[in-house]
Amino acid sequence: GDDGDRAVVEVLPLDAAQGQTEQHSIPLRELRSRFPREDGKTCADNTALVHMNDATILENLRCRHAANEIYTYTASVLLAVNPYKDIPGLYGEEQCAAYRGKHIGACPPHPYAIADAAYRALTREDRNQGLLISGESGAGKTETAKIVMQYLAFASNSSSKHADQIQARVLRAQPILESFGNAVTMRNNNSSRFGKYNRVFFTASGSLVDAGITTYLLESSRVVVHA
Repeated sequence: GDDGDRAVVEVLPLDAAQGQTEQHSIPLRELRSRFPREDGKTCADNTALVHMNDATILENLRCRHAANEIYTYTASVLLAVNPYKDIPGLYGEEQCAAYRGKHIGACPPHPYAIADAAYRALTREDRNQGLLISGESGAGKTETAKIVMQYLAFASNSSSKHADQIQARVLRAQPILESFGNAVTMRNNNSSRFGKYNRVFFTASGSLVDAGITTYLLESSRVVVHA
């Protein structure tokens, strides 16, 4: 209802079975009209929405998240909403094979599609590629980097023992880095308080040969004692 220049809105929990509806008083100037689809369907790409505004985009993301469709494109940018649970059938070699050689949009939104586009550009155009993974604490940046690494190892015919060993070394280094640079935050009990620059090296034929991790922006104020 209206309250002068403010409106009282209800905030629904992501999981209807958990939590209760909350009421907040919001200035009218901060409210946006949303245009949910009457057929209940969602858009895998936000650019396909008929009404393009922040409220409609957030509604699309919310509906997809509720249906365990945690990835959504905005053109060639991939948005992810952390499900905080395992979703069966979302990752693995079978899924990697489904995205191999496919253009973005040919398959449902997924980090594999972004990683495949970068790998094909690397091998065909002989140009270095970069993937920027950003988000707030608990968004799933570290896990997404692991998923991208998994696909790159697969795409480079890296079922080979050598490539598997490289991938395993990179993944084993993560707990060591986290023990020095992670901390508890309001939203994440294991939040990375530093940035990671992951470098993956390939031969001219596209085979994975080496990898490395460089850390930066460590919040040294969080280090209270020497290990």
